[in-house]
Amino acid sequence: MSLDDGRADRVTLVRGARSLNERNLALLAATADIFNLNQPWEKVKSGMSDARIREFYKFVAGLWPIDTDYLSLLPSPDTSLRALYLGENDPEMMLQNVFRFSLYTDQIILVNPFDNPNLVAEQFNPILKPEEWRVQTLRLVHHLRILAPWIAVGLVVLVPDPGDFDRALRTTTFELAEKRLGESGVTDEDLDSLSARHKTYDLFYLSPSSYIERKLRETNPGITDEEVKNTIAYVENRRAQDPLLPNDTLDKMPAQFTAFRMGANLEMGLFLCQTMGAFPYTNVKFRWREILKARSELGPSGQVWSPLTNAFSHLDFKFLENVDSKFAVTMRQEGRLEGFRAYMRKLWKTVGGEPDLSKAEVLARDFRDELTGEYNRAQAEWAAIDRDLMKWAVPAISSTIAAVGGLATGHYSLAIPGAGFVTKGLNEVIQAHMKRKEFRKNTPLSVFIDLDKKQ
Repeated sequence: MSLDDGRADRVTLVRGARSLNERNLALLAATADIFNLNQPWEKVKSGMSDARIREFYKFVAGLWPIDTDYLSLLPSPDTSLRALYLGENDPEMMLQNVFRFSLYTDQIILVNPFDNPNLVAEQFNPILKPEEWRVQTLRLVHHLRILAPWIAVGLVVLVPDPGDFDRALRTTTFELAEKRLGESGVTDEDLDSLSARHKTYDLFYLSPSSYIERKLRETNPGITDEEVKNTIAYVENRRAQDPLLPNDTLDKMPAQFTAFRMGANLEMGLFLCQTMGAFPYTNVKFRWREILKARSELGPSGQVWSPLTNAFSHLDFKFLENVDSKFAVTMRQEGRLEGFRAYMRKLWKTVGGEPDLSKAEVLARDFRDELTGEYNRAQAEWAAIDRDLMKWAVPAISSTIAAVGGLATGHYSLAIPGAGFVTKGLNEVIQAHMKRKEFRKNTPLSVFIDLDKKQ
């Protein structure tokens, strides 16, 4: 079926997608149709034409017009344990960022990684210049393909960036973040820890053979012809095997648009958390430091939850690592670690209920004591998950990841400031822009997943 044959069906999908869930499902269906995702990824990659890229972004533009009432689409706070990921929102990181935490929360919220063409200037617009979006679109479609089983059953929810539809909100949160970061900043060590810097090295594999040979001879005058030949063969094979690199080299493509995303800045992240009744989690150290600096520990209640948070910090937790997407979602659908999620759900409800100081002190000790039993039961369940994983014997999805899928051990750091998390000026922003009755007064909890286990 040609792109034109399916266009009418995609228009129907857009018109019928009213709720956030319907829009997410429509995005899955249209992406699968446009890029023929029912075939092996190698064929998807080789068939990603400019016409398909243009069609895809036309669909995205129709799905998210600039007059969208995004607040009416976002879920309202309830008893669900929702976690908003604030970290590297890239396809090769999804195996870690989503799957690692998938058994510890009811639902994971991700800020939509797709650029909205309605907001992109003509000279950069993917509808008008799809040939400049080949690398970026390949990465994003692969991203969606990995997450598709999760989105389909509602365990992962893609939400729009509120700033796409509320320009005043975007400007204000950017300005607040700029002032905050001006006081502390991001170090070179922080940047080195991110995949974005290392991702630039991948562009070398898109270099034409002539460029590679010239650079090899410039940097190593004594290199032999055989060594040059072997290096070029390695690069060509690496490019062919990498699911996130197009088959063409850079000399056969115009300049490419690429973007590195962290989901949202802290101010927008906390805005979303209070809107949806979610808590932020991350595996990025400098983002965790940002979150901790936003603690509002006013008065004597500041350290009331320390017995519980200290107890968490001394335990080693298990996490899914580089596992197959279908295996990970199966573990959730089978209810694995439901006991621990129920424990966290009860804690989430309690800390969000603003108990008085005397009750909070007792509750903190009770939750600390209860943690031991829930942790031991979780460890037994992880042993069963490990046995099931061996039966699947499924390697990591991405050929760029060398490790075989399995389990990892790390820290599950919990922060529960007495008065929640807030950045300077954010409460005023929320009051000015919030047009719904159901939202949390603060964000009372946050989580850091640390596989380095460095405190």
